Amino acid sequence: MEGKSRDQLLREKFNQGASSYDRQRKHVIPCLEDLYRITSDLATVNNSQPKILDLGAGTGLLTSYLHERYPQGHFTLLDLSEEMLEVARARMNSAPLNNDSVNNDSNFSYIVGNYLEHDFEGTFDIVVSSLSIHHLEHQDKKFLYQKIYQHLNSGGVFINADQVLGPHPANEKEYQRKWMEKIDVGSISESEKKIILDRMELDNPASLQDNLNWLEKIGFKDVDVYYKYYNFVVLYGKKIN
Repeated sequence: MEGKSRDQLLREKFNQGASSYDRQRKHVIPCLEDLYRITSDLATVNNSQPKILDLGAGTGLLTSYLHERYPQGHFTLLDLSEEMLEVARARMNSAPLNNDSVNNDSNFSYIVGNYLEHDFEGTFDIVVSSLSIHHLEHQDKKFLYQKIYQHLNSGGVFINADQVLGPHPANEKEYQRKWMEKIDVGSISESEKKIILDRMELDNPASLQDNLNWLEKIGFKDVDVYYKYYNFVVLYGKKIN
């Protein structure tokens, strides 16, 4: 892997076993249902057909929760991994991705790309992300939050279901102890476990307080953490002009 960029490593690791990713994730993330349900609950805007952007959309699991709430919504799913988005496409019964790595199908658009570099093209009512932004360098997290803010409509919301770093080494040690304790390794193969542990090596979470401070400094209002289970959180901010 020497010489490979972080993007390349992430793409490779998340392309591996994309078809079994959701099943694996349920064993690795003990509060997965809470993260997604709360994110969906918080995605409240005054529009029955909102434009929704899912960053690091992966297999489209979070989008599926939002689609239940907004069946007439317009969804854009962006991810580095084409294999992950193919799973999302199948979940939403959409057409295969085309040669340009972009697929527009009815109310769903799929884009293979880096959300730090991609032009979001327009504005959105809701921007969400799940278990993705923590992979970024901290300066890139701040850059992305600013970019999201710029592409939100007035009254729009940003919700991030993600991982955070403990505020002190002892807290982080307890986070990791509890996480390893909860992983149901008996239900996954050794090869799957290796893929999961390899992905975890690319984690780079910031502290909860840093995340909240960045959002507030950028201009988000009503910033809060609505859910926290050890190192897993749901963060919220709203754009009010």
